[in-house]
Amino acid sequence: MKTISPIIALLTLVSFAAGQDSWPQFRAGGSSYVGGPLPLTWSPQTGIAWQRELEGYGQSTPIIHNQRVFVTSTAGPNKETCVVSCIDIDTGGQLWRYRFPAASTAPSSYMMARAAPTPVVDDLGVYLFFESGDVAAIDPTGALRWRRDLAADFGPLENNHGIGASPAQTDQCVILNVEHRGPSYLIAIDKQTGETRWKTDRPSSNSWSSPIVIHGQIIISSNGAVAAYDADSGESLWTVGQLDGNSVASPTPDGDRLYVGARVSEFSSGGDAQRSNLCIQCKANSPQIIWRAKKAVSDYASPVVCGECVYYLNNVGVVYCLDKMTGRQHYAKRIGTDCWATPIVSQDRIYFWGKDGQTTVLKSGPQFEQLASNLLWDLQSPPPPETYVENVSSGKSRGFESLLETGDANGDGFLTIEEVSGRFRSMFPSSDINQDGRLDADELRSAAKLLAARRSESQNNARDPIVYGAAAITGRIVIRTGTRLYCISQPSSPSLVKEPVKK
Repeated sequence: MKTISPIIALLTLVSFAAGQDSWPQFRAGGSSYVGGPLPLTWSPQTGIAWQRELEGYGQSTPIIHNQRVFVTSTAGPNKETCVVSCIDIDTGGQLWRYRFPAASTAPSSYMMARAAPTPVVDDLGVYLFFESGDVAAIDPTGALRWRRDLAADFGPLENNHGIGASPAQTDQCVILNVEHRGPSYLIAIDKQTGETRWKTDRPSSNSWSSPIVIHGQIIISSNGAVAAYDADSGESLWTVGQLDGNSVASPTPDGDRLYVGARVSEFSSGGDAQRSNLCIQCKANSPQIIWRAKKAVSDYASPVVCGECVYYLNNVGVVYCLDKMTGRQHYAKRIGTDCWATPIVSQDRIYFWGKDGQTTVLKSGPQFEQLASNLLWDLQSPPPPETYVENVSSGKSRGFESLLETGDANGDGFLTIEEVSGRFRSMFPSSDINQDGRLDADELRSAAKLLAARRSESQNNARDPIVYGAAAITGRIVIRTGTRLYCISQPSSPSLVKEPVKK
């Protein structure tokens, strides 16, 4: 294992973090921070500079570079087409759109990822990754530079709900963490050629957590551990293990510290889930856990740091504000809406993106202070997709019900934890009702019923419009639902378009 110098260990974001006029990748590289001021208030009648319907459906976050917005989606009932659109941030007009056939297809339904990975962009173009295994580079004019199929190269991507982790980037490479039921890996792809620079094996797991690149290191929080790799070689540097539920929220850097978010397992009573929401200080020789949260959890959104506080958000809209140095909880307050997207930090404000189109703006600090509550649409009549039609004939995943027949390697009629992989492994302890260290058919049926009950409302809760993510530059916010983009602008910004811009 390589020794890390104190300088390398400093977790300073690389140059691809958000500047005044760029938001080049998911969460602006990990900080979710924009340096300039953002609009504070808006409504369906005021403050929305433009909005436009997109082709197909997508769950990725928009990215911004050189006054252009880039956004991906998939089109067709079985996601037959991968799409990237380039849009002028001033007018909402489409500058170009590139489409290509997906290397593999799956039903376009709420149960599956639909263009979930967020692309990355630099001066040479935009780099795309789709759950089909397609990776591509498109130049600033909308022309294809290169394209490859990871499933053809390394095997099919096996995940009940598709691949959702977004790429990270260095000056020279696109970094992908490909975790699924099959052979999983971390890979660096050359931006110029599309060829593999290096590839490192990773544990198999169903994970949507995205890697970050910080001063020569790739950090991944997933599959029960936080791990660091050398960005030039892929060599393992260090690991913090014995975590649980850390496969959705991505790690957040601040100075020489990392803030890790984790959710309560679907089959957990929630006992120790908070212990996986923690702060790690990265030192020269080894990382050190500084504190663990007592109550705070992260379900979908990643933690964000603003001032002297770090903010965690659970799946029912409770914001936990903690002292970032000690982990001491200042408050836990409901903001009145569920959030799937990670908040954005601007100066001393935190913007929380409700999935229903409500945005709550809080002032940073140990006291709860709400500055604004804004709407993108009338909550009583949300705008439905104009052209997208969901594929509702996708069938039903048997999940736990099929584990015995597919995972019982020795044919003894029971499953041990060694015979269970991926997301089901974390569910094993709570599913083992008699605590004998193995699961029988009755215990599996009980687990399947519990899963079905907890997901009984998931279909209705996953109907568009849903706010999946936002990107920002000084004075502008671009918010994405499954089928539409909204641009919020300061009143003094030019070229405000009052009517929606159509394709």
